[in-house]
Parts: sequence; C-alpha cells; structure tokens
Amino acid sequence: MELSKLTPPHDWVYFKRGAANILFKYIGPNDYFFNKLLRIRFSLILEIQLIVLTSEFVSQLDSRGHQLMNNEQYGLLIPNILYDEQLKYVELSKYCQLYYSDNNQVIFEIKPKWLYDNVSTNYCRNCSLSQYRGYQRHFCPLDLLYPETINVALDDIFSAIPQEVLSQISLPIYDLFKRYLQDPQNIFQKLKQYQSKSTQSILNLTSSEDVSEDLSLVMTLRDVGIFIKFEPHTSSEGGDEQHVTELPQGKYNIICNIYDLDLKSNLKYTHWIKVEQELQPIYNSHNENWKYCIRRDKLNQDDSSES
Repeated sequence: MELSKLTPPHDWVYFKRGAANILFKYIGPNDYFFNKLLRIRFSLILEIQLIVLTSEFVSQLDSRGHQLMNNEQYGLLIPNILYDEQLKYVELSKYCQLYYSDNNQVIFEIKPKWLYDNVSTNYCRNCSLSQYRGYQRHFCPLDLLYPETINVALDDIFSAIPQEVLSQISLPIYDLFKRYLQDPQNIFQKLKQYQSKSTQSILNLTSSEDVSEDLSLVMTLRDVGIFIKFEPHTSSEGGDEQHVTELPQGKYNIICNIYDLDLKSNLKYTHWIKVEQELQPIYNSHNENWKYCIRRDKLNQDDSSES
C-alpha cells in the first residue's frame, strides 16, 4: 500500500516521539485511517518486517535442540548484516566481536550496556557487572563517550585483536572508528541520551506496578546490540551520504544498526533488583586487574579550572 496515493501528508500530524520512532496521528476524512497512527523510525534500528507463522512451519525448523513455541503466530524478518560468506570472526570479549573479510569489510558487534556520566563510583555499572561475572577486562563503554577517553577506548578494544588479524585488514580501521566516535551524533551518544529518559531507581522498586513505561524502555536500551560496519565508499553505490567519511586514504562508509530492541517486561524487576544489590560492594571496590572508570565530575572540574 503506497500511502501517498490514499492520503496527503497534511492529513497526518505529530502525535508522540519515542526512543526510535515518531508517531503521527491521522486527522483526515478517510474512514479507513480513522483512529490510526503512522509510525516512522528515525534512528538506526534494523529494518523489521512482521510475518505470520504456522505451527507446522515452526515445528519443522531445525532449532539445534532449542525449544521453540509451536503456537507462536508471528515472527520478525530482519536483514542479515553478516551476509558476506567471506566474513571471518574473532571474539574480542563478552560484549565485543569483530568480523572482517578479504573484500575490505569490517564489522564490530558491541553491546555498550549502560551509558551515563559516572560521578561517584570507582567502577561503572558495566565494569562492575563484568567483574562480578568473572570476565576479563576489555574496555569500558563510558570511554566511548568523551573526547578525552576515545583513544583509551580504542586502544583497549584493539588490544584484543590478534596482530595477524590486523595485518589482514587494509582499511584504516582505527582512524575510521575514531572519526566516528568524534561525531557528537554517533550511536553511543544517542543511546546515552535515550537511556537518560528515566532516572527511576531500581533499588526503590517494590512491585511490577512500580516499573514505569520509561524505565522499561530504558532497560531495553541498556541491553541492545550494535553493528558498526566500515567499508570503502564508491560513487556508484549511491548510499546515504551521512555515512560517508573521508580520510587521506579515501572515502569510506560507516553504517550502524541496533538490534535486540525487545521491550523489557516489568516482571523482570526482581531480577534487576537482585543484580543491583549484588553489584553494590563492587562499585567502590579496588581490583588491581581493573583500572578505575572515568568520573565525569572530575573532567568537569578540570574543564572549569582551565577556563
């Protein structure tokens, strides 16, 4: 259905904005659209198409032993970002994977988790959780946010890439990643902005009814994954120019997509509380294998003293 053939744009007015979409309300005379909303995404979420499933179809899928709900009526069709059969895979850490191919394509898959300004603890929530679960330190996601720590974040990320892998990558991948992080509109900055939509304290929750809609959304955004793809740009591609970055070596595409944007149920509040309680002793602890996370209030004080 091509909407422009059925209704003009002025029949739709702004209704509400979410973290990833804008809603428009229909005010025109067409009864078909009465009480309808038009949702248009404005962020970098993977394109999703709702499809209808049958129990027969689901039951015949090879799920490698994983239990599926045979009565599931709907599925989501999404593009395969990792479609290149030549892609090779390196797991850098629990929350960071690298894919690369001989045809000059590099993809980082990152789960940045909680993004915020740390003002009072030795370790941020992400690093505290990783310590609690016994993971080795790789990088602190908060370092991706500030000009003063971008090099620290990249040095930490790239330190886990084997030298033989780096030698196979012909793209100026470090410089491209750095240029992207210097863009104030990069996906990590946007996630940080959207995650600040709720300041509700998890430790103050007493029931599922206490969980606000904003907190459910924020907890969802704290668990999304991100694909960042780097590749050479050619004039014949006709791609979105906002993803084209120019370096002395040439022009390159930098394309980002978000996945795992399933709204968190408010029934998970007991799990959230349990984890947060278990992390309390770690926030201000000292671990010789983990350097302290950046305190943004310290940076602000330094900025003020220099001005």
